[in-house]
This record gives sequence, structure tokens and C-alpha cells, in this order.
Amino acid sequence: MKAFRYLKPEWRAAILILILLVGQALCELALPNYTRSLVDVGVQQAGIEHPAALYLSPKSFDDLSAYLTPEQKQLMDSAYTLEDGRYVRTAHDDQTIAQLDDALALPMATQYTLQHMPDNAQTQAMKALLATGLVDRKTILEKARDMLQGQGAMGDTLLKQGAIQFVRTEYEALGVDAGKIQRGYLWTTGLAMLGITLLMGVFIVASSLVGSRTSARIGRRLRGQLFGKVLHFGTAEINRFSTASLITRTTNDVQQVQQTSMMMLRVLLYAPILGIGGIIRVMQSRSGLAWIVVVAVASMIGLVVVTSSLAVPKFKMMQKLTDRINLVSREILSGVPVIRAFTREEYEENRFDEANKGLMRVNLFINRVFSLLMPLMGLVMNMITLMIIWFGAKGIDLGTMQVGSLLAFISYTMQVVMSFMMISMSAIMLPRANVSAERIQEVLTTEPSITDPVQVDTMPEFTGRVRFENVSFRYPDASKDVLHDISFEAGPGQMIGIIGGTGSGKSSVLYMIPRFFDATQGRVTIDGVDVRDIPLTTLRSLIGLVPQSSVLFTGDIASNIKFADEDMSDERMQEAARIAQAEDFILEKEQGYLEPIAQGGTNVSGGQKQRLSIARAIAARPKILLFDDSFSALDYRTDLNLRRQLRTHAKDATVIMVAQRIASVMQADQIIVLENGAITAIGTHSELLEKSAAYREVAASQLGEQEIAGKAGDR
Repeated sequence: MKAFRYLKPEWRAAILILILLVGQALCELALPNYTRSLVDVGVQQAGIEHPAALYLSPKSFDDLSAYLTPEQKQLMDSAYTLEDGRYVRTAHDDQTIAQLDDALALPMATQYTLQHMPDNAQTQAMKALLATGLVDRKTILEKARDMLQGQGAMGDTLLKQGAIQFVRTEYEALGVDAGKIQRGYLWTTGLAMLGITLLMGVFIVASSLVGSRTSARIGRRLRGQLFGKVLHFGTAEINRFSTASLITRTTNDVQQVQQTSMMMLRVLLYAPILGIGGIIRVMQSRSGLAWIVVVAVASMIGLVVVTSSLAVPKFKMMQKLTDRINLVSREILSGVPVIRAFTREEYEENRFDEANKGLMRVNLFINRVFSLLMPLMGLVMNMITLMIIWFGAKGIDLGTMQVGSLLAFISYTMQVVMSFMMISMSAIMLPRANVSAERIQEVLTTEPSITDPVQVDTMPEFTGRVRFENVSFRYPDASKDVLHDISFEAGPGQMIGIIGGTGSGKSSVLYMIPRFFDATQGRVTIDGVDVRDIPLTTLRSLIGLVPQSSVLFTGDIASNIKFADEDMSDERMQEAARIAQAEDFILEKEQGYLEPIAQGGTNVSGGQKQRLSIARAIAARPKILLFDDSFSALDYRTDLNLRRQLRTHAKDATVIMVAQRIASVMQADQIIVLENGAITAIGTHSELLEKSAAYREVAASQLGEQEIAGKAGDR
């Protein structure tokens, strides 16, 4: 099973849990035997455990000795000592007691039968023959043995009960306090049960604690691995899985694996131990009812097979529907302003309701199957209990079973049935965890399309000179190129503007420098080194990027500007804010640079968010600054001041700026005009006005006569 692979790093904890579960199972398996002893020995036998009596009268000692072989008589003589007119057992080791039980059980049962036979002519004749010696006790013993052997299990029960009754009668004749013996046995056995129960509780708590911590570590490790993997994914991999699916895999799927790990560490390890132990105890009982256990297990397996065939196929569907509802929820919540603006609330509610109902229907089906399974399993368990009581009562009536033994058999059978029930439920839940494990593994085994170079040569001291050499690019699974034969160069101290219509490939050009995409043909170099040969960490440390959609992180203004370096000095942070024209509005805030930033920067305006994003890039002091239409939310004056500050304070950096507004790039050292993914013109503002009709058309639509002439950009 795929979910098991995540337990491998936790093998030490698994071994510890296994040891604890074995201890728990041994305690649980011991309790029914103590129950049997309380009922059979403590109640029915008045606390007398063995035919090897603690006390015997001299007459009984002699009568019993007459039945024994020389070896057995020698054992009895060594085990008993005559004290105060009665024989007292001085041997207390288990081996000697077991040997005495074997030797004395049949003689005691025979002697008890002779003493309590009805007083009729046949009895008197038998006693007369014994008195005259015409019939010896060993002959009677042989006949009794033959009779008991012919009765099978019933004979064993009658033999033991007869011997115990003889001992009880002997205690009464000697004036021994039988009640004290019984109370002592009940207290001893009861306290032993209490001690075992407490010990079992310790094992349960310890195994649950270790199992919980282990499963939590598995969940933490998987979330960390998934998150680390996703951080290294390129845009192609993100688009392949979708953001909503990656969130579901990192949360819901990991949770499923974590819960299943806990179940595997507790249930799947414990159930077989308890079940095997219960089966062994059932077989040792020699009750003749073991076939009931077979019927119970077969019934459970049948129920599980039917249930699995119905429920398991739905688990994979449920995870996909969870992905779907997360995707719809994310789209709706992130687009609430647009939805309200176009009064599409009802439509989006219906769309969410459709996704929600799909997930609900699958969940309802699975829950209904399980809700039907549990009563059926309960019915099977109750039917099994009735069968045991029915056939066990017949055994008690025939004398082949005692009440305590029946209670113990019921307990052991329930343990076996519960073990198979736990295994069965696990067998149903594991497929869902396997679906989650497959989805997690799919992410973990996906190799990012953007990777570090295999062999890293010695890197030069980078100055930030960027060069595109006949670069073409095509998105994965696309049928045609987005960029065609792009070639240009940008050096330190230069500002390069890229302008073009929507969909012309401006952002694609920019994102190839930090290797968000790799060129399909040609190459992008920095100081003559192909970006694919530069380690990603080194490459991206050279670059300060301001994306088209400004992103701020939860925290405060200072933490967002210092995002590239938490140890950055406040002076450096404040300088970056001044260059980005953000200082004025920051100082107007109640807490200044410590003003909180809400999730996604929702508590600042679009222009403020852009300026903070620009300040973050400038504060990193990169060799290359990339602006992806990052001035779109700025007014013209702020735009102009910001570009002037960049000229002054970022004069050693290579600046590449994508813009929709010509005013943002008209003072650039070079402006690249893109149309349909190809460069149609390169030059300064004045040069492009002369040689590029497309540029001239855009300039005419955006700028006045003075601005077209280049005068406005200096104001």
C-alpha cells in the first residue's frame, strides 16, 4: 500500500508502538481468563483452585494413598507433613502442585463418589467387598478412569469437579474456614485484574501518545516536502496541477495520510496481535464452539468485500471534487469585487452550489454505505453472541463447560470479531488514504522543468549585462511559439523599455531572465553566462523583480520592504522607500514602517501596493531590475519622480521595464517594440517615432504634441 511508505522514516517509533501494543494485547487477552477464574473457581469452587488440597485428614490421606502408584505415593509423602493431627501441604511450587493434581484428581473424585453414593444394597455390597479386600481400590480406579475417558470433555469436567467437591468436604470435616479461602481467592484475583487493567491503560496511553506524535511528524514532514517542492516548481508545473489542487494536496490529502498513519500504527498493528491471540485462546478452550468464530470471521469478510466494492471507487472521485470546490471557492473569494460590480452573485452562488452538491452527493453515498455497514456488523456480533450462549448453555447442561468458561469464550470470540472488524474498517479506509498518497507522490515525483545546472563552473563577478541571443519560446503543450527570434542587449546603467500590445509577449521576455521560463531556442545570458548554467539561487539574487500584479505579505511595511534580507538596516529600507516614492504615505500611517499589512495587502491602495513592491525590489540592491508594467497604478508625476530617482540611485543596475504607457519608457536608453512575439523595432523614443509606425500610432493615442517631442518626460 502506498500509504505505508511514509512510515519508513518512523520505523523506531513503529517498533516501540508494536512493543506497547503487544503488552496491551497480552493484558487484554489475560482478563477473560481471570473472569473465568472468578466465576468457576472463586464462586463455583469456593476459591479452591487445585485438587492438591492444603489440608487432609489422616484417614483421607491413607485412603488416597491406597489409590496411588509407589512414585505418586512418594510424591505425596514428600509434599505433605503431619501437623496437629492433620496433613498440611508444604509444597507450593507450581510443578509439584501440577504433579499432585494429576495424581490426586481421579482418586479424590472416586473417593467422593464412593462416599456419596446412594445407601442401597449395591453400595453396601461394594463397600463390603472393599473392606474384605476382595476388590481393591486400584481396580475401582481403573474402572472409573475407563468410564471418564469414554465421556470425553465431559469426563474431564466431572473429574475436576469431583476432586474439588472432595476437597470442600474435607475442609468442612477439618473445620477449615472455607469462606476465608474463597474471599482470599476473590480478592487476590480481583486485585490482579485491576492491576492488569491499569497496566493495559498505561500501554494504551503510551501507544496513543507515541502514535499521535509519530503521525503528526509524518504530516509535518509531508507538508514541508510538498511546500518545498511546490516552491521550486516552474509556471508549467503550477499550471499542470492548478493552485487549488496543490492547496488540497498540501492540506486535505496530507491530513488523510496523517490520520491513516495513526490508524496503521494503532489499529493495523494491534488488530492482528489481538486476533491471533484470541484465536489461540479459543482453540485452547477445547469447548467445541470454535466453528462459531469461523462463521463470524467469514461474515465480517463478506460484509467488507461488498462494502469496499461500493465505497472505494468513490474515494478518488471525492478528492477530485474537493479540488473542484476549492478552485471555485478561491476564484469566487478572490473575485468578489468584480462579481458584485457585475451583479453576478446569484450565478456564482449557483456555480458554488453545483460544486458543493457534487461533493455532498459522493459524501452522502459513502456515509450511507458506512452507516449501513455498522448496524450489519453489530447484528453479526449479536447473532454470534446468541449462538455462543445457545450452544454454550447446552455444554453447561451436559457438564462439558462451566459458566466462567462460557463467559471467557464469549470475551475471546468478541476480541477475535472486533479484531477482524478493525482490520475490515481499515481495509475500507486505506483506499482513500492511497488515493491521497498517490496525489501527494505525484507532486513529490514531479521534476521541475526549471532546475539547477548539473555541473556548476566558476562564476564570474557579475555586473548585470543581459543579452538575448535569437531567443524563441513556446509554452508547454502549445502549438506555436509565443516569442520569435528575440535578440537585444542591456548593460549596467542602461534602462531598456519594452512596449507592445496585449499578448505581444512582453512579460514572457522579462520572465525568461530569472528563469521562470526557459528558452525553447537560443539563449539568455548574463555577462556571457547562459542563465541555465547559473545556479538558481545565484541567478535570482542578481535580480529584483516587480511583477505586474503586486504581491504583499502579511506582516508590516518594514517586513515587506526587507523581504530580501531580514537583517537589512533601517537606513537602507528607508532609502528604498524614498526612491519608490513610498516614504510620504508610509510616514502618514499611524505606526509608520510598523504599520500592519493585511493578507494580500488589502488595507493599502493599488498605487501604494505597487510602490511598496518597487521599494522591496530596490532595497535588495540587485544588479538587474525588472519592472513588469509596475507603474500602471501610479499617477504621471509619481511615475516621473520615481524614474528620475532610479536614474540617480540605480545607475549601476541594468533596468528593463515593461510598460503599456509610453510615458513610462520614453526616456529609456532603448525601447523595444514587440508585435506578435517578435521585435519590430529597437531605438530611442525619437528614433522610433521616425522609423516605427506602430510606435508612432501608440504615441499619438497616448501623448500630446509636447510629450511626443520628448519634453514632458523631463518635467
